[in-house]
Amino acid sequence: MKNSCKIIFEGLNVAALLTALCRADVKVLSVERSGKKCAIQVPSSCERHTIAILKERCYNILGIEFFGWANVKRILKKRFVLPLVCLLAVTTLAVSSQFCLKIDVTGDFDPQTVREALLADGIKLGANLRKSDLNAVQNDLTNKLGAMYATVTRSGSVLYVNAVAKKTISPPLDMRAARDIVATRSGTVTSIVCEQGTPLVKVGDTVSSGDVLIRGKRVFNDGVEEDVYALGQVTLQLTATGFAQFDGTRVEVYETGNTFKATGVVIFGKEYIRPCPFEQYVKETTITSLFPLNLKICKNIFRETKTRRVPATMDQCMDELKRQAYSNATEVCDFEIVRCEYTVLADGVSATLYGEIKIE
Repeated sequence: MKNSCKIIFEGLNVAALLTALCRADVKVLSVERSGKKCAIQVPSSCERHTIAILKERCYNILGIEFFGWANVKRILKKRFVLPLVCLLAVTTLAVSSQFCLKIDVTGDFDPQTVREALLADGIKLGANLRKSDLNAVQNDLTNKLGAMYATVTRSGSVLYVNAVAKKTISPPLDMRAARDIVATRSGTVTSIVCEQGTPLVKVGDTVSSGDVLIRGKRVFNDGVEEDVYALGQVTLQLTATGFAQFDGTRVEVYETGNTFKATGVVIFGKEYIRPCPFEQYVKETTITSLFPLNLKICKNIFRETKTRRVPATMDQCMDELKRQAYSNATEVCDFEIVRCEYTVLADGVSATLYGEIKIE
């Protein structure tokens, strides 16, 4: 029944109660009885009057159920924050959809380069997208990047950018022209595939930059040579080495007991917070996201730390020595690392980084 409530109570002499309700002009919609328990359904407008009569006659009220709009009104009164949050969410969505909250970049160009090019047209996080002509932005972006084409589309508060580079066509090869395959790096030969030409190295050889790997010559059985365009692939293993000296101590990090608390907010991916006064610290962060406001509240606890050197054995320092040796090796490494091997020596640890390069 719409706009009604069911009052569940416990007591005797229900007939007398119903008579009293009729005399009080309370319309009883239904009556359910089970032992001493009884439930009567009345219009929601008669709720208070009915409860007053029940209390006056000393009935024990067990519960009240609401139906229809009466139930909706009751929920809104008890949880008044809910409609406010819904209203705020709808308003925020309507307003935030006009502003750029995310830029999704795909294609052949570096995302940061694309974002810098968009910045000249006023496109950035937080910018009002309604003021931007996306067709004009597309054309301007294509010209600035020297791209074949660029597309800029919008879905709500997200801007999707795709920039495709111009395709270049390599000139045809003259297979009759003499051409050698030359080492561009120093390394150890691990494999050779020769399709045309004369190999001058074998697997296991160490070569230097500038050495000819496959000569652009074809040698016939009678010793006659003919210039050819060398075709093939030579794989070189590259190495870089770093060393960490063991001095009988290790670095220990300890907390001083000093703490610093700061609450910050993250808006459009940027955090605003008071700077920590400690030079070294560990941080604990609790993040609360406010959806759909695109805000994050960060509660941070900074605990100050300091370092000191304490006596230690090599085994106790092994992890630290390996990290230091690896770091020293990466400083002289200019290739993609495939694997790393460590060698423990009497005075420290050596790290050797391995990579490879294919020369064609």
